[in-house]
Amino acid sequence: MTVQEQQKIRIRELEKEIARLHAQIKEQRYGLTWLDVPEAFEADSENKIPILEEVKEKAIDVPCRDAARHVSTEPHIIIEGDNYHALTCLNYTHRGKIDVIYIDPPYNTGSDGFTYKDKRILTQFPDGSPVPKEHPLRHSYWLSFMSKRLELAKNLLSDNGAIFISIDENEQANLKLLCNKVFGEDNFVAEFIWKKKQGGGNDSGFVITEHEYVLCIAKNISKFKMGLDKSYQLDDKLYPLKDEKGEYGLITLDKASIQISQSLIYEIIGPDGEKYYPRIVKGKQSCWRWGKEKVKNQYNELVFKNGKVYTKYYRPQGITPKSLLIDAVYGRTESGNDDIKEIFQNKPFAYPKPVLLIKHLLSISSQSNTRILDFFAGSGTTLHATMKLNAEDGGNRQCILVQQQEGDNNICENVTYERNRRVMCGYTNAKGEQVEGLGGRLKYYRTAFVGKNASRTATDADRVELSLKAGYLLALGENTLEEISHTESYQIFADGENPQKYTAIFFTENYAKLPDFVAEIEQLRANAATPVEFAVYIFCWGQPDVFEGEFNSLRGISLKAIPQPILDVYKSINQ
Repeated sequence: MTVQEQQKIRIRELEKEIARLHAQIKEQRYGLTWLDVPEAFEADSENKIPILEEVKEKAIDVPCRDAARHVSTEPHIIIEGDNYHALTCLNYTHRGKIDVIYIDPPYNTGSDGFTYKDKRILTQFPDGSPVPKEHPLRHSYWLSFMSKRLELAKNLLSDNGAIFISIDENEQANLKLLCNKVFGEDNFVAEFIWKKKQGGGNDSGFVITEHEYVLCIAKNISKFKMGLDKSYQLDDKLYPLKDEKGEYGLITLDKASIQISQSLIYEIIGPDGEKYYPRIVKGKQSCWRWGKEKVKNQYNELVFKNGKVYTKYYRPQGITPKSLLIDAVYGRTESGNDDIKEIFQNKPFAYPKPVLLIKHLLSISSQSNTRILDFFAGSGTTLHATMKLNAEDGGNRQCILVQQQEGDNNICENVTYERNRRVMCGYTNAKGEQVEGLGGRLKYYRTAFVGKNASRTATDADRVELSLKAGYLLALGENTLEEISHTESYQIFADGENPQKYTAIFFTENYAKLPDFVAEIEQLRANAATPVEFAVYIFCWGQPDVFEGEFNSLRGISLKAIPQPILDVYKSINQ
């Protein structure tokens, strides 16, 4: 029997199973329902505990163009691995610390290569089941895939954070309902419609689709604030005048109104003694827009001209963002292709999002010190856009990317990382011109696995191995990423840009080495010109306070236990 025949038989079996499940549903509340299909991972990852390992040879440290800003720029992070495992690790290191998430997940078009590892039929399809458009579980596979990752992502968002998700018509409706389920319907912010191309194309037999969607959902809409769109092109004719405050136009102080307030009809005397009243407009009495007290307090802001009273309106720094992103200033699919061709002189990645689009989304949702995450990183546009935005407004945003290897072609290493390495360090473009690098710092990690059991069933031997290998995970959580010491008993990390912040990890049961650990901490403190802070992790079976006596002479020490807190977080998200 051929593989195609096996697939057809299995599809018929699945269709019968779906019909049976539908028959069992007697009552259903309004909302999204799908067959939640268990997802399979590699045997090692399913039966072990995820950690992060640094790939040190891929670290980048290049001075920024603005040398003063380089002092406070945090390293950007690239994590190579399945985003489910990376998000699990980030749930320990970055829970509640991410301000903006942007993702461009598979669109599930039926021809975009989306596959799903259905745990029930893994023996037949060990590399995952292809999901063509006619597959009976097409939407269930995609929703099962996305729901787990969005649940993990929600944990990472800060209280005032938000997530942006690109999608097209294939799953837009389902995604909106899924986000209502995960984040809460009340936290929906907006649905942007992005014009991805200008006409042309044969992607539909009825209508040429020129757009995609970007959904924006807040973690807590009562705390979320949207910024201004500073890229919107304002008409210069509206601001023909200029003073020390900037460019401005004039608008009359009086206005026509259906309901006239008598208190707003009064005399204003100009600087030359001339008296001004609200005008009669088309036979109807108008009134002033300001009350007497405001006119008195802001009299110097009034302009008396041509028998009228005016107020100034200055060119704003930006406008309230619009849901229709139809102007070229927000980029097109073709400009995304041009972005990557400019760097590689070829196109190593299909349909990358344009820098202009992502930079716009980040500019209206982030502050200068925002932490950004993209766990479907693809070609790495989000980091590229982050660095461009930092260069433009002097910001210090930190970006974390997650991208898996994807078969024989390591997309993360060969495209995601390489693109941003060139953007940082400089490159020669397709015209043979040298493009100056934006500078910055970057750390590269891979997901890895330890122990012989998953977190819920971890043995003491698993706990010991986790403690030995958790150093880079802990350092990432503390944002102290420069390893300055690594012995058989402990590791010490520093914040490369802040010499007052350290993470020290004693990862062994051999407490005879503890005095050496304490001595090195004491030496670092003694060498510091200013007070320093240490996050000190100690391997222990209970609470770390039993070791407080070892550090009585030291200040600025925060004692923490390993490995149990890591396991507790992992277990809480895998229930």
